[in-house]
Amino acid sequence: MFRQLLRLLKHSIIYGFGVVISQVVGFFLIPVYTRYLTPADYGGLEIFQTTLSILGIIFVMGLTGALFRSYFNYDDEEKRKTVVGTVFLFLTGTSFLFLLILMALAGNFSALFFSSVEYTFYFRVIFLTLFFDVGIVIAFSVLRAREESKKYAVFVLIRFLVTAGLNILFVVVLHKGVLGILLGGLIAAFLLYCILLRSIVKNAKLSFSIAELKEMLSFGLPLVPASLAAWIMTMADRYFLKFLSTSTELGLYSLGYKFGMVVQVLIVAPFILAWAPFLWSTAKAKNAKEIYSSVLTYFVVAAMVVALVLSVLSKEVLEVMAAPTFYGAYKVIPLIAVSYVLYGCYQILAIGITLEKKTKYLALIVGVGAVVNLGLNYLLIPSYGMMGAAVATVISYVLLPIGSYFVSKRYYPIKYEWSRVAKIFLAAALVYAGSLFIRDDSAIIAGLLKLLGLLGFPLLLFAFRFFKPEEIQKAKEIFRAVPGYAKLRLANKGLFWRKK
Repeated sequence: MFRQLLRLLKHSIIYGFGVVISQVVGFFLIPVYTRYLTPADYGGLEIFQTTLSILGIIFVMGLTGALFRSYFNYDDEEKRKTVVGTVFLFLTGTSFLFLLILMALAGNFSALFFSSVEYTFYFRVIFLTLFFDVGIVIAFSVLRAREESKKYAVFVLIRFLVTAGLNILFVVVLHKGVLGILLGGLIAAFLLYCILLRSIVKNAKLSFSIAELKEMLSFGLPLVPASLAAWIMTMADRYFLKFLSTSTELGLYSLGYKFGMVVQVLIVAPFILAWAPFLWSTAKAKNAKEIYSSVLTYFVVAAMVVALVLSVLSKEVLEVMAAPTFYGAYKVIPLIAVSYVLYGCYQILAIGITLEKKTKYLALIVGVGAVVNLGLNYLLIPSYGMMGAAVATVISYVLLPIGSYFVSKRYYPIKYEWSRVAKIFLAAALVYAGSLFIRDDSAIIAGLLKLLGLLGFPLLLFAFRFFKPEEIQKAKEIFRAVPGYAKLRLANKGLFWRKK
């Protein structure tokens, strides 16, 4: 079992490398954005990026998720190429038609969101970016299916570095503001699309199978409402903040959300990228259920470590990285961080729904969460602003793993290690509660004291007897395999005998 888990870990780490490096560079751009953009500008940028996200879900039609299922149905390389070719040709044609329609409606989008046609060109830029993104998503899905995680990470990194360079050029040098950021994204998407087009052609047979398309659409289309509902839970609060609160609250929330999303960047997103091919390729193993159960436990450990660090140090990190007008954003970070831990749990607990092809239930589960999210945003944001949005987010995200677990166990029951999972959350809650009593006028001193306090997390896990004997033994074996361990042990023995 440990061998399969190490395989999942390896690909998650490689995927994570590209994503994390990109985000690290992105965090260094935060001081640039917060000094060259006002909170209102930052809020406007969030509207454009949010619109790009939701339209991307519609353009893809759930076919990237369906691609994995059809791809792993075959061992024959030619049939796999037919699957890829069918998806590529179909989505390229439909996305081009969508692009033409949206270009004509760009002025309507501008009037809807900004009560002016002044931003028509801005919307046309993101619509064109979306067309190239569809081809990029297909190419990335093929790389994931083939477990070519290193190539994937390299291309992600290239895209981000190009985007970051262009953003600095447009924002800092040319003073193009929000439009400059959007143009940088368009140019980077176009360049990467041209590079990856060769990879798509190499791994695709440019033939069209109607039978395969029907099969994939039957699996993928139910994922569209599920994805839209997930988008509502993730992004709709931006619109509520814009219309029911102030642009300043929207800007602060957007920045705090980005920090909270570090859990998504470091753990959840890399894991999900590796999870889909791992899920399908492991399903036939005799001990598959035991493996899936262990995956949940280890995922929660890793995700809660990151969420805890973010929650404890959020205030001090913002005081170092951002301008004073953005300091208040730290308040929402813990709630957003925990929300993404829950989202990762939902992805794992939906195993039965995915394997048994009951994807219609995903739309129902996430749909309920989305309705709750919308209702809470409407009720809480007028009175509590960004904190109301954060509370609405975490409450609605709690519903996802609960729903996916109870539906999945009807089709594919798995005995999860719930007592161990509970110990993880309890230890994290105790450490975070203790950190609230650490206060100092100096952000650096407070940060150092809180770092020391974070050591309480692993100590509490030991006190709660979280670790199994075989896990401790495996950790010792890995540690002993580290270069230099034997020399260190001999040196310690020599020191001991000299003291004697």
